[in-house]
Amino acid sequence: DNGCGFPESVVDGAFEPYVTTKPKGTGLGLAIVKRIIDEHHGTIRIENRTEKEGGRGAAVRISLPLAA
Repeated sequence: DNGCGFPESVVDGAFEPYVTTKPKGTGLGLAIVKRIIDEHHGTIRIENRTEKEGGRGAAVRISLPLAA
């Protein structure tokens, strides 16, 4: 995206349940996404973009195997 990215204090725990930066957020969205991806033997990573990459926003990378 081209927003402000994830706060550094949240990146490492972003997939834990109830972690949120939104006043009305539940913190369940990314935890549910990670569980689904794990069940399909995939991986998900969050990285804030560097200056070299444009310096804005975050990249969420999902990898899934072609066959399980």
